[in-house]
Amino acid sequence: MKFLYLTCTCLLAALSLAAQQNFVPGTLLLRNGDSAAGQIDYRKWDASPLQIVFRANGGTEKTYKPADIKGFRIAENDELYLSVAARLDVTDESVSVLSASEDRDTINGEHFFRVLMNGPVKLLVFGDVNNQEHFAVMEKDSVTQLVKKETYIHDKESADHGKLKTHYFYRQQLANLAAGCVPQQKLLRLGYSEAEIRKILQQYVACRYPGEQVVLRKEDRQLKATFGIMGGGSLNFTKFTGTHPLADGKYGSKATPVLGVFLDIPISRNRQKFSWNNEVVYTSRAFSSDFTRNGLKYNVDVNLQYIQVQTMVKYTYPKGNIRPYAIAGVAGAISIGGKDDLKRYSELSSAPVVVEKALDGGREFMLPLIAGIGVRYNKLHAEVRHVLPHNISPFLALDSQVTSLQLLLRYTLF
Repeated sequence: MKFLYLTCTCLLAALSLAAQQNFVPGTLLLRNGDSAAGQIDYRKWDASPLQIVFRANGGTEKTYKPADIKGFRIAENDELYLSVAARLDVTDESVSVLSASEDRDTINGEHFFRVLMNGPVKLLVFGDVNNQEHFAVMEKDSVTQLVKKETYIHDKESADHGKLKTHYFYRQQLANLAAGCVPQQKLLRLGYSEAEIRKILQQYVACRYPGEQVVLRKEDRQLKATFGIMGGGSLNFTKFTGTHPLADGKYGSKATPVLGVFLDIPISRNRQKFSWNNEVVYTSRAFSSDFTRNGLKYNVDVNLQYIQVQTMVKYTYPKGNIRPYAIAGVAGAISIGGKDDLKRYSELSSAPVVVEKALDGGREFMLPLIAGIGVRYNKLHAEVRHVLPHNISPFLALDSQVTSLQLLLRYTLF
């Protein structure tokens, strides 16, 4: 439990560090056409920022809202945001919300839109607090908001009562915009996504503005999923209670190997670097003991082997070459056999040694919880984990509490 408390403390400390400012070189685009170089507190926002904090080189910090500036640019990845006047429907379009009320949640005014495609025609996106994207097209000084809307059918007389209806307004909007350049049949099943809308706009630019180029947003390298290998050791601690003979034994710690592969998938653009950590590992629970019960000698030697599919959330502190991280999640452990020996005999008689299974193979499936902390340097990770207490016994008369302390190295292949 002490290790768990330490892990939680480290996780909270890491989250606290995430709240610190992260000033990077950037430029303000001012309303009068000028620009101002300095530093911007940059968070790789998932939801578009409501305001930004800027400081001139050596100057004081100042907060800017969309109505204050024309936009801003982040230097490190040439990421551009423009202030756009828009009325946005940011209703949470889940069934539970839409079925409860027909009211829509809208916001009106200037908003920071991120530029996904630049050129004579721009593709913009606004991310709202419900993780919904709102696309817009800017051509010269004209902005067209591309609207996709979900509604709930409240009419009890309708055959579709209780269902969601999708309104694909953006398809007709793009058909009007690109008339004469893009065949309308290409828009009939067009999805509401950056990739699909961008292809239509690129075709439109080639037709309407021949010879002019478009510039696409740079791919975010930190959003790339990573695959690698891992290995190390696990120190297992076992305690039995109950009326079963195994409960009379004293079991010390025992080390076993841990081997596996991992796939880390980022779940946020945010520089706080949250990601899903998915692993498939081989590991085992091992323990042994010699003890006497009711005049008989018992020898227990167990090494149960498991394949574990582990899913965890990982937070990595986003600055520096050496980056600490915290991780927590759950493992689905599937038994694949292993040693499960129990020998029982009497030293006072010549009766043969009785050999049987100690745990009848143990439980076939378990869901232990895992928490850990580590540090990353380039492609190499060093990590310590705590596998929280879990029961491997299949017997009602025997309860087991198995915990593990793991020391691991992880290496990113690509």
